[in-house]
Amino acid sequence: MLRKMNTENFDKLLETKNIELMELYEIKTSKNKKMTSDPSQIDFNSKQLYNRINAEFDKKFKSSKAYQKMCETELQNHI
Repeated sequence: MLRKMNTENFDKLLETKNIELMELYEIKTSKNKKMTSDPSQIDFNSKQLYNRINAEFDKKFKSSKAYQKMCETELQNHI
């Protein structure tokens, strides 16, 4: 004895979730990755963040073995 289940509520829920997902996907893919070459257009907080990120990259690079080896070869070439 098979009973036909009422799937109307489930179908509505699934449809609304699909719409929400598509909206989120469109928002995610449509975000403009703003690139500017003019530093005056960058706000103060972003400049501070960029400086901190660059300082960490620099610190990490200078503590790496590749950088230390590069410095050693430069010193040997100058001597």
